[in-house]
Amino acid sequence: MDLKINFSKADEIERIKYTIAKLDWFIKQGYEINLPDKIKEVIHQGRIPTDEEILKIISIEFNHEEYKEKSQDLFQRWKEAKDDFLKKIATLGLSLQSTYLVSFTKYGVGGSYRLPNNIQINFDYANTRNTLGITFHEIIHLTIEYLIREYNIDHWTKERLVDLIYAKFFPKERLLQKDPEKLEQIKEIFNRFFPDIKKVIIGVSKL
Repeated sequence: MDLKINFSKADEIERIKYTIAKLDWFIKQGYEINLPDKIKEVIHQGRIPTDEEILKIISIEFNHEEYKEKSQDLFQRWKEAKDDFLKKIATLGLSLQSTYLVSFTKYGVGGSYRLPNNIQINFDYANTRNTLGITFHEIIHLTIEYLIREYNIDHWTKERLVDLIYAKFFPKERLLQKDPEKLEQIKEIFNRFFPDIKKVIIGVSKL
């Protein structure tokens, strides 16, 4: 399992456009959202900023050395921790990607993912794990996502399942997000069937 990390102004433009497209949903779910103040001003005016406007605004904030330093730090800690993580996530018995592509950003929510192997990490997010923790969290998401979709698991139940898996792997770093409905039943099913995550998800889907 390898990690490839990149960052660019073009990536930041896409990240901001993605965040704007999902802005109402993020707000409804209670997420904190990082956007440049000038982007927020344009949105408050009732319009969507153009790519040219976004590029102009982020170019003022884009510090190549800052992104590079964060990337190098993650890559070094990843090399030190990946063998242990691989042993842990292998217990789920699900397919893994040979390479995960990480894009560093300062915008949007704390972390996100896109099948089959893309991860976005906001290293400037206030309420988040460290970047290595986010990487592990998003890889867990990617690993179970096909089951999440197959059994129509709702958003906050999905997040709780990932948090519960993460807590099993790293009990000292336990961090739980918003409580889903039927919390106690979810925990009971999880504890009964883990690490057979397919049985967990099937059980939860029947609640």
